[in-house]
Order: sequence, then C-alpha cells, then structure tokens
Amino acid sequence: MIQDIKRIEYRCGLLEKGKQATDLPMKVWRGSQIDAEIIRSIHNEDILNLGGVYGDKDIGDPPEYDHLRIALTDDEVEIEFFNRGILLLTADSETYRRIHRFLCVLDNHIAN
Repeated sequence: MIQDIKRIEYRCGLLEKGKQATDLPMKVWRGSQIDAEIIRSIHNEDILNLGGVYGDKDIGDPPEYDHLRIALTDDEVEIEFFNRGILLLTADSETYRRIHRFLCVLDNHIAN
C-alpha cells in the first residue's frame, strides 16, 4: 500500500548558546498545500527511507540544525541533521547529498 503524505514539518537554523531546537521557527505544509515539486523530490531522493540522525552536533559553533518530519497515512519519517554544510564538504556520502538536495527544495519553498 502506498501511503499518502499528510504533513511535512521542517525547522532549521543555528543553535546558538542557550537556544533549543524547538526555539527555531517551523514551516508546516499540510495535504494539498504540499507542492508537486516537493513530492517529486521526496520520491527522487528516496527520503522516506532515510530516517535517522545524521552529523555531529559538536562541530560548528554554533551548530547548524535541520529537522524534518514527514507524516504519512500510517507512519512517520524523521530526519535530524547537525552541521549539514560542514559534512557536505568533509564527507563523501550520497545519503548526505540526497538529504541536502531535498532540504534545498524545502528552503526554496520557504523563501518564495
């Protein structure tokens, strides 16, 4: 069974001293608000199979933080990424690049 994407939540920013991840603004897309480009990118980058925590929160001052939650019909996928920019430069990982490409699509939709 193919599950529908019900909601996407994304927050990102720098975790400055004393700042918690929940202090960062969160963008939410629901059901029909989810643009076709976002859905295409989820499938092209296979994001639903990449849930987990990536990166190292101890490199970078302040650390860069990305948190993505995709709520499906009967499941949820979460990706937490610390210091994505640094890791893209220092690690040769297709998984990191796929997550980065997808988060860039979301960043583009936030900016517009």
